[in-house]
Formats: sequence, structure tokens, C-alpha cells
Amino acid sequence: MMIRLMFCIIGLVLPCLTTTFGLSGQTGIERNALKDTVFHHPLDLPIALAGTFGELRSNHFHAGIDFRTQGTVGHKIHAAEAGYVSRVRMSPSGYGKALYITHPNGYTTIYGHLERFYPEVATWVKQIQYQRECFQVDLYPDSSLFPVKRGQIIAFSGNTGSSSGPHLHFELHDTQTGDIINPLLFGFGVADKMAPVLQKIAIFPIGDSSTVNGSHEKLVLPVVKKGSNYQIQGNPKLHIQGEVAFGIEAFDRVSDTEKKCGIYTLRLYINNALCFSQSMNRFAFAESRYINSLIDYEYYMKHKIRLNRMYLEPNNRLNIYDTHDNRGIVSFIDTSRHQVSVVAGDLHGNRSRLEFSFRYIPAKKPEEDIPVWLKIPVFQQNRYGNIVYRYNGIKVSIPADALYDKTDFEITSSKGLRSFYSDVFHVHNFYTPLHTPLTIEIAADSLPLRLREKALIVQAGEKGKISAIGGKFVNGTVTASSLTFGNFAIGVDTVPPRIVPVNIKNGSNMRGQQNIRIKITDNLSGIATCNGWIDGHWVLFEYDAKRSLLFYDFDNTRLMKNTKHSLLLKVTDAKGNETQYEATFI
Repeated sequence: MMIRLMFCIIGLVLPCLTTTFGLSGQTGIERNALKDTVFHHPLDLPIALAGTFGELRSNHFHAGIDFRTQGTVGHKIHAAEAGYVSRVRMSPSGYGKALYITHPNGYTTIYGHLERFYPEVATWVKQIQYQRECFQVDLYPDSSLFPVKRGQIIAFSGNTGSSSGPHLHFELHDTQTGDIINPLLFGFGVADKMAPVLQKIAIFPIGDSSTVNGSHEKLVLPVVKKGSNYQIQGNPKLHIQGEVAFGIEAFDRVSDTEKKCGIYTLRLYINNALCFSQSMNRFAFAESRYINSLIDYEYYMKHKIRLNRMYLEPNNRLNIYDTHDNRGIVSFIDTSRHQVSVVAGDLHGNRSRLEFSFRYIPAKKPEEDIPVWLKIPVFQQNRYGNIVYRYNGIKVSIPADALYDKTDFEITSSKGLRSFYSDVFHVHNFYTPLHTPLTIEIAADSLPLRLREKALIVQAGEKGKISAIGGKFVNGTVTASSLTFGNFAIGVDTVPPRIVPVNIKNGSNMRGQQNIRIKITDNLSGIATCNGWIDGHWVLFEYDAKRSLLFYDFDNTRLMKNTKHSLLLKVTDAKGNETQYEATFI
């Protein structure tokens, strides 16, 4: 069974921004940055980057630059400028241990994935963690508490949080607005003589009457380097009918590394006239998820290749665009051959250019195939309130501005696994991105009373993998929010987390050990809390989520040596299932 509706959004009126190329979103601060501001390098190591600002990541742009630390941890980190410690975060994921310093020059610098803070801050943080009996904290010390000098040692590099290897993540923020700024605008001594690499060009038909070489589907073609420029492989003949737009797969390389980094600027010229350009100078945190509109999300989900659209979808409000005449969508009034140039650049003046041509064929007038009575209510609902779909035991609420462009919306259902307590509802598809979460409510008619507290919404992936979305039982339904479309059903989690000691067992002699290490995992809803007590007193177990590892560093101020101690560890998941582990040790 299925329902199908046309879901449309109102086309936003987006101004055509024409500025000096490369200064998108900049204030006077950045325009004079290179000549007026020189930051102290945060590391004593030779300068080498593992990541650049604005790289295209899953659901977000990379918000800083990553300095290599030679594959090791514990390197001294220096304050980039005088100021004060304004924020300290301790988290099992994300930036892990992170330090924020606010400077009088209008900027705030962030240092992420740290191994440890300098002693004064480390002692203060630990005191608060013990007061709250919680590892994860987000603290905002008074500006007078931890003043720092330019070049002062403030921390040591690490591999905490969601880091995939030892490095320093460094960010630069506009203190007043909170916007994230490209640190390489200030140099930091990074040398680069390598131009961006172009790999694929995409041509998108826009509208039902548009085609590329007779097809309504986008055409993606590989490009190859020819001399100093690029061209489409094989120089195919291209015929375009109606309105079209373009996309590019490109990346940059910084000298001395094979890492694929993000490009800084992108320009599109049609017949030598600039019709689209973007620059990675700054963006707001709230804009980062618009990456799913900047790229062709469907193509990425199917091929794991990110095509950078050189046009704006109607609900793309990302503020990195310098020029976007007609949102970057191209139309013509003549049938002559037209020339296209795509230029990708980095901050060091290196450029790569792709050139090709096509012949234009006038488009036929599209046929009206959607009833007016269906169009109007959908437009009005999306502009002024939520869209709500009800179908065969499921209710889906999509908030206004959750989608970037119009789409055919579809719900179907099928029988689920024996472990499910509902049908599986196929809500649209995996290939359409959401900017804000939708709400799912599934009728829980088959859910036993004893399992209501353990119920949640699960998603069945394309390859059959079951993952937890979350949620709870409310008024006869199980309700949850999701940032993706997909296949949803009611599941239950009655299995407690698993605790596996790494270097301790009952009666262990821990002399010579620096800490206690324990692995914790959960089968579905995820780890919610983990707490340890030694001799009845709460102790600070740090949680490294990426390694599923808990560890307690022995603290001689709280624990007597050469003494028998008792350990109690409790770990719960998001559905309240709990596992305990007990042991004695010396």
C-alpha cells in the first residue's frame, strides 16, 4: 500500500550578490586580516595540514584547520594571542577535550581533540567534574579566572573525541557573531604550490521540459587534465534543452600531503560572463547542514562522491555565495554554441580551469500534470506551518523549510521482522536530505504493556542494518525525531550494555598500572550513563566513545597505594537497561 503526494516549497527570493570575488561574508576585520593580524602558531612542530577549512564532510563543513602532530600526542599547544580562557569542554565525542580563548582583537580561537589542559585549568575542571559527578561538562569560566599570554602553553595535543588520529583541530571565530572564519586567511605559515584537482563535471536539467543530450537525468562526466587546463574526457558533443545548471567534483591538495582538502573558491563562467561564484571565508554554525544542499545529496548517497552544485536550490540559505545570477541556473535565447569555464582556486593563488562547450536547443512548453487543487494547499502549509501526513498507522510531520527543493513524497509499508512491533514504514527515500528533523509517530497497537518503557523507533538501513532513532511511548504511539527519511518501525531494547574489563579482574594487583581500562558496548539504544565508585566514592572515569573505552587514571590524592580497594561500575543505555561490574584490586 502507498500514498503519494507532491510536496513543494515556496521559492525564496534570493538577492543576486555581486561582490569582490573572495570576500564573501567578510567584515572589515577579515579584509585587513593579512596585513593587520598575525597569530602565534599553536604548535612547535613543522607546519603540516591534515585538513582545511570548509572541507565537505558528512552533514557539515569542516569548521577549522587540522595541524598534523607527527602521529603522536602530548605536543605543547600555545595560545595564538593574548586573551582569556572563555570555555572548556569535555566530551566523549566531537572535539573531545577542547579549550576556547577569547582575544581582545575580536576573535576567539578553539583548540580541539586535546590530551590535557595546562595544570591550572585541568585542576579546576576536575574539581567541577567531581562536584557534579559527571565526566562530560561544558564550562564558561569568568574572564578574570584564566588570563593567558600570547604564546603561553595552554594544553597538549591529543586524539580525544571523534578524532580519527592524533592532530590539533584549530578554529577561529568572530567573537561577536559566533561565525566560523577560515584561519588560512591569516596565513599561519602554510605553503602551497599545488592547484586544485578537478575530477567530474555534472549537468543538471532544471524542470520537466529540460534535457541534456535528450535525457531528463543529470549527466556526470569525468574530466582529464590537458596541458595546464582540464577538459571533459573524450570531448563529447553536448546538446542542452531548456534550463540547466552545473556541478563539479573538485578537491585541493596542500603541499607535502596527499590529503584531499577543500577548495577555497569556485567560479562558473558562461561565454566569459561570471554567473556563479562561492568562497570559503566564513559561515555560521547554523548554516553548516546546508552542505546537503550544496552537494548533490542523492549522488553522494549512491556513489560516495560529492558534486558541488554551482547553483542554489530554492531553500538553500548558505552564505558563502558571491554571485548567483538566477540562482546559478542558466537559460538562453539563441541556438549558437556556448562556452563554459569552471575555475577552482585556493588561498595561495593556485587555480585549475575546466573548459567545454555545448549547443542549446529551445525547450518545449511543459505540460501541466499536477492539479491546481493539490499544489495550493501544499504551498500554503509549508510556508506557514507543518506538513502532516497520516497513513495506515503512521503520522509524519515535516516542519517548514525542512526540504531544500520540491519533491514527490511517498510512503509505503511492508511486514517487518519478528522483533518489530509494527509494520516497516518506508518514508520517502534515503536520497532526499532534511535540514531539520521530522517527527514520526507509529501506532503501538501490537506493543505489550510490559515493553512500553523499552520501546523506540528503529531504522532499517538499505543493507538490513538496524539502528536506533530513539523516542518513547506516548499516548498509544511510539514517537521520535529523525534527521533522515528512511524505513521506520517500532522496536524494543531489553538488552543491557556489555562490560568487558581490559586490564583488571577481581583480586588484581594493579601495581605498575597507570589506570583502569574497561570496554563498554550496547546493542541498540546506545550508552546513556557510566559511573564508577571506588570504596563507595564516585571517581572520574573518562569515556572515549570512538574506542568504546572507559578509563580511570589513578589519583594518588584520592586513592591510597598498597591498599585493597573495591570497584563498582554501573553502565546504562538509553532505555534504562543497566549492567554492573564489581572487583577488588590493590
